[in-house]
Amino acid sequence: MTPGSIGSHRAFMGVSLVICLCLCLTLLVGWQWYFETVAGRKVLIEAAKKAETRARDLAKMGLSVVPPKMTQEAPSPTASPRSITANLSASPEVTPPAARTQHPPPSSQVRSLPLQESSAEVVDAIALLDRYWKTTAWKDRIPLVRNPSRVAPLMENFYEHQKGKDPVPGSLKAKARYQIDGVEILYFSYDSSRPLGLLEVAMMRGEDGRFLLDWESLVGYGEKSFAALREERPAKPVKLRAYVRQFDYYEYEFADSQRYLCVKMISENGENAIYAYCQRDSELGRWLESDLSTTGPSSLKGYTVQVSFPLDSGSNHCVNLDNVIASRWITLP
Repeated sequence: MTPGSIGSHRAFMGVSLVICLCLCLTLLVGWQWYFETVAGRKVLIEAAKKAETRARDLAKMGLSVVPPKMTQEAPSPTASPRSITANLSASPEVTPPAARTQHPPPSSQVRSLPLQESSAEVVDAIALLDRYWKTTAWKDRIPLVRNPSRVAPLMENFYEHQKGKDPVPGSLKAKARYQIDGVEILYFSYDSSRPLGLLEVAMMRGEDGRFLLDWESLVGYGEKSFAALREERPAKPVKLRAYVRQFDYYEYEFADSQRYLCVKMISENGENAIYAYCQRDSELGRWLESDLSTTGPSSLKGYTVQVSFPLDSGSNHCVNLDNVIASRWITLP
């Protein structure tokens, strides 16, 4: 072998070694990038799943999540707190009488807040909720509910006259903290035998700053039970909370399906139902068709409504839908 061939061989080996090192480094960097990308995608997928679950929970309450851009926008320097609040979706209770219609304004916007489970106020709220479940006498529950002076007569009506019962919570499914039109809410959901399969619990701050139970939305309170409503057939509007979906039942005074829109209303415990009607071409009818367009044959939404029976009603289960107070069971202050 000549000295020239040995030099060429060594040069070839050197170049080959450099190429191998470059390939190894490229593979190492490539694999590291791949695994980091996969890990990042997993984090994004988990975050998307959590956001989707939160959005579904809020949709059941008739709420929509505030887009991130909206939460970052600062109010005008000249705007007062009162004017800022007025620009949000108002709850039915604060809507000026002249502006009221037969249906609620667009769904409130909600901001998701961090839930500090170890904070004293959240620990106290969970302890209060646990105390409520363990308290059997309704009068002993009054200090645990929001607006006790107003709600106490409603509790008496529900427990003493309607013979209503509290829902039984199953396993805890979710907990969160929101701000809805400036109102802070602690939210819990449990497995349940209710028609939606969920028991939803909202807690709001009372006058002393503690989180207290929103009792009306918890029990699905109405001025009358479904059974009493069907028996008494009141011509005066009665406030109810019900699970609602579009339906196709046209009988008695409401036999004309071209004229009327029908919705089925199911009681909070799923044991009773009525059919409610409004003019299909009315503002309320158009709003209902839009708001319930996604319910399909089996999905349900929680509504707070007013219904009444026609004079000389031909049935005990077909009523006028006079007003949709809120497209949820929660009533904001």
